[in-house]
Amino acid sequence: MTGAEILTVETIPSYIQQRAEEIGAFDTDAKLVAKAILGGNVNYAFCVTDKNTGKTIFVKQAPEFVAIFGPDGLPLSSARMKQEIAVFDEWKSILGSDASRFLPNIHYVDFSHMVFVMDFLDGYSLLDHVLVDHGIVSDEIARSLGEFMGRTHGSTHSSKLPMDRVDYLFEKFENRPMRDIQLEFVFTKCYKEATDEHRAGLMIDEAFMKEIEDLKSKYNGDHRHNLSLSHGDLHPGSIMIQGDSAKIIDPEFCVYSNPGLDVGSLLSGYCLAAVHQAYSKNHDAVSAIIKGAELIWSHYADEMKVSGISDELISEIEADAVGFTVAEVCRTAMEFAGGRKWLQFDDVDVKNDAKKAALSIVGKVMTNRHSNGMDLLLSLLKELVVE
Repeated sequence: MTGAEILTVETIPSYIQQRAEEIGAFDTDAKLVAKAILGGNVNYAFCVTDKNTGKTIFVKQAPEFVAIFGPDGLPLSSARMKQEIAVFDEWKSILGSDASRFLPNIHYVDFSHMVFVMDFLDGYSLLDHVLVDHGIVSDEIARSLGEFMGRTHGSTHSSKLPMDRVDYLFEKFENRPMRDIQLEFVFTKCYKEATDEHRAGLMIDEAFMKEIEDLKSKYNGDHRHNLSLSHGDLHPGSIMIQGDSAKIIDPEFCVYSNPGLDVGSLLSGYCLAAVHQAYSKNHDAVSAIIKGAELIWSHYADEMKVSGISDELISEIEADAVGFTVAEVCRTAMEFAGGRKWLQFDDVDVKNDAKKAALSIVGKVMTNRHSNGMDLLLSLLKELVVE
């Protein structure tokens, strides 16, 4: 894709207007205006509004590079959008009539420009923003997120499928370029480059790094007995909520991988939010967040049982989920996770204390997660309320 094919706020209206009939979102006489949506790093995103009716759609384009760095920066295959659309299609097939509960409606896909058009989730907010700004989220959100992961993971779990289907899913959703990015930036770079100041007292010793290597191997799909079709980056910044409704977005890192990955990515946000609210002295929010984490796990485990996943595998997924949780908490607390809002305080002392508290949880959990790891993690979070 050349630079000339990259859409801008100036060219988006005509691009949409030329395809209005195929997209089906606007009348032919629509007066369209576009606005860039900022905050993302990898793609270009826009909202497009008909000034006549006020109707708005969301447009996303995947360039051949990381958008935040521009065309001369880090190269990246735009084929990630094909993976994103493919996983949406798989999820729709699994969820059937419930798909609209969890997924936005996609109106149009154009692989020649690596563009898709979907509903603009007007009135929705990113879950991570709500957890940081308010901390109080509907219990139904937690239940539905547990259900979504449990149903999609259970239906695609390698223990329940014929080997040819497992091989197909692994090949179809290997997503190697995006997986390699995660292997480097989530599981490697932060530990190589962390200073004593970054670690803030966390002991990253041989035993700790052995756990990280175990998680890397499982993320890479090296353990074929325990794989599911996964979002791959299901942190709270990939979920939009309104009231009791949650919508899953941005699955471009989708992989056929360890199911604990998605659970851990999501719970890492809840753990970071609990620490953040504790150091914001919002203890009611801390209790609500911990309850949400408990509901996510319990509803996930229940859905996996309904899908026929064995208790032994669910226990294994629990240990992996807790590992992925604290690995992401660790990376974020050490400030290797970009511009996320967690643990950002104007008061430097409060910020440092919050980081140390998060890393203390990491240190106590990472090597002790293999037996009742979820109970250990939740008990440490509950101590934040007491403190």
